[in-house]
Amino acid sequence: FRVLFFFVAASPVADSEAALVARQEADIISILTLTRAQAILDATAIQLLAANPLTTEEEATAAFGKLTDTINSATTQIAAIQPVGTTKRQSSDDVAVLVAGLITDVTTLLDGVLGQLAGIPTIGGLFGGLDAALNQLLKGLEGLLAGVLNLVAQLLVNVADLLRKLALGLTLGSLGL
Repeated sequence: FRVLFFFVAASPVADSEAALVARQEADIISILTLTRAQAILDATAIQLLAANPLTTEEEATAAFGKLTDTINSATTQIAAIQPVGTTKRQSSDDVAVLVAGLITDVTTLLDGVLGQLAGIPTIGGLFGGLDAALNQLLKGLEGLLAGVLNLVAQLLVNVADLLRKLALGLTLGSLGL
């Protein structure tokens, strides 16, 4: 009887923790999905600005600032999510695919922008700010989901050269690429 009572009493806790884990993952996926959509819009705006030879430093700075703010906002939202239990849980493939997609989309859209905006003295710093924002997002995710960086790195092997080309060294370092 005591053993049966123990299992019955422990079951709601396990169910409750499982529900919290599922909700946490759903929150992360929602944040990343919205961030990816907005980042694509922001990177497309940068791409369009870069195609215009009359783009000013102020315009480029504002556009990169918007993209960086989008990523920083996701980092802040993810940091507000409380870990479930006392240890990090294993990453989900869905989260890794979303993060890899976000990085792939942004870097693919920005391919060529560095050269097109080479006349803007602060272009290196603008890419540096983007790199720092992506790196912080990755670190925040790793803090919640053990192993997410390994999964993302595996998905980004083919994009590593593009990350190098865009001088996104912090992001490369976090991913071990």
